[in-house]
Amino acid sequence: MGKLVSLAVIFFLSLNIFSQSIPTTHIYKKVDTIELKFKIYKPYTFDSNKEYSTVILFHGGGFNNRFENQFKRHAEYFNTRSFITITPVYRIKNLHNTSPKESYDDAKDFLNYIILNSKKYNINEDRIFIGGGSAGGHLALSTIFQDNTRKFVKGLILYNPIVDTGPNSAFANRRNNKDFLEISPIHNIKEGHPPTIIFHGSLDKIEPIEKINEYKEKVSSVGSRCEVIIYPNQDHSFFNQQEFFIKTCEEVDKFLLSLNYLNKSF
Repeated sequence: MGKLVSLAVIFFLSLNIFSQSIPTTHIYKKVDTIELKFKIYKPYTFDSNKEYSTVILFHGGGFNNRFENQFKRHAEYFNTRSFITITPVYRIKNLHNTSPKESYDDAKDFLNYIILNSKKYNINEDRIFIGGGSAGGHLALSTIFQDNTRKFVKGLILYNPIVDTGPNSAFANRRNNKDFLEISPIHNIKEGHPPTIIFHGSLDKIEPIEKINEYKEKVSSVGSRCEVIIYPNQDHSFFNQQEFFIKTCEEVDKFLLSLNYLNKSF
């Protein structure tokens, strides 16, 4: 299996630009004059008569900055797995003078929008995965706070996520002890938490590995799967490097295979 996964990654990296998906851009929400958009990347063999497994990836940026193309490579990789990939933007401090609470509201509204419009975008609502990096990982987790949306999320794929925005957290310490307890993932774990995989660096100071392991333990305590893969001597955002992009893609393949959401014959 390891050889098959590695060959699949090599195949992806060898794709030339002419075979890559051209994303389309859509609006999911308007706040006054602000239009919040998302990009859809479709599989290379897309058939408008079919519905597809879908992964939604929220970019990082500390709720301050917008890196809307952060997951472009990941989107194209998921396309080779016959997944639709969606990369939304959300309100951030440097553009909209907002807090993480508004970013959370946008993530929640986005998932609701996708569920309501799944047929319009050829999305199989029974095969939706959510992911993201750093602050985007936090937003991915926040989409499962509500019972009515959690049931649609079949798995979480998280790259050095922020899991604690409550009091005395590393997040609160960076913000002069201002916390956002009501949207803190580690304080909102419930039964029915979707299967989860987390990629994290051992030297991460933005969200210490000890907090990630605590999150794993709490998810396990409610009877759900939470797999943490630790990358030694790596700091925050390590997954953006080519070496770790490949390694994490291989692990995502294994994760999806274990959940029977990926065809073994790739």
